[in-house]
Amino acid sequence: MLDIAIGGVLFGALYALIAVGLNLQYGVTRILNLAYGEILLIGSYITYIFFKDFRINPLLTLIFSGLVTSVLGILIHVITFRRLVLSAASAEELEFRSLFVCFGLILLIQNLLAHIFGVTPIGTPYLMEGVEIFGERFKMNTVVAAILSAVVNAIMYTLLRFTKFGLAMRATAEEPVGAQIIGINILKIHIASFSVGCLTAALAGSMISMIYSNVTPYTGTIYTVIALIILVLGGRGSFIGSIVGGLIIGCAYYAMIRVRASLADPVIYILLIIMLLVRPRGLFGRQ
Repeated sequence: MLDIAIGGVLFGALYALIAVGLNLQYGVTRILNLAYGEILLIGSYITYIFFKDFRINPLLTLIFSGLVTSVLGILIHVITFRRLVLSAASAEELEFRSLFVCFGLILLIQNLLAHIFGVTPIGTPYLMEGVEIFGERFKMNTVVAAILSAVVNAIMYTLLRFTKFGLAMRATAEEPVGAQIIGINILKIHIASFSVGCLTAALAGSMISMIYSNVTPYTGTIYTVIALIILVLGGRGSFIGSIVGGLIIGCAYYAMIRVRASLADPVIYILLIIMLLVRPRGLFGRQ
């Protein structure tokens, strides 16, 4: 049981890292970025290329992959979503119209990655040796991913809770009209939120490439679905919800892998259905 608990927490921390960026983007901007998994893959491929061609330590590539995708997030928002934000008559209209843009982004990024790198599965196996925790052995890369998740989430919490910029983000998420009235430039907040969300996605993608060797241009959808499930469980716009939701999914998934692997995915979707029926707004979602 101890190995299941520890393994579940390690998996859950990785899932929380995957989900926190999408939750930030959707919570602040009301743009449900279905291309989030494809942004994550860009981080995976950046780490892969730097390690394969230049033999750069994969952990060092986290800096570059984060910077590249944060800038990419700014460009995507300015070029595609900015006009939607300015022209949408309501948050619901913005959500609906942005979905079509996201479908286009999914196809664009998938085909670009396939054209540049091909469709052969890739990975950046690193820190594959085992490490002992309370008498149980786990791969070092999963432990590092969990530590990275804890650090990133701590930084995010500090940013959102204790800075003026974080206060502006929370005001924009909770009451965008009121935020505009008191002088907050919500368009800049939207751009910054989208950029930070892309940055955290890339960090998760870089770690995923070190843990798994089955990354292709078309696996991004899997991680988008994981992030969406965690978003539903935790609640839209809830930072704590992302962490708790990730830990719940991680523990449930890892436990089922150890008991009966074929039931791991169905159990996750059963949890999603139960949450939608019992508490649609999520564990920590706002009314």
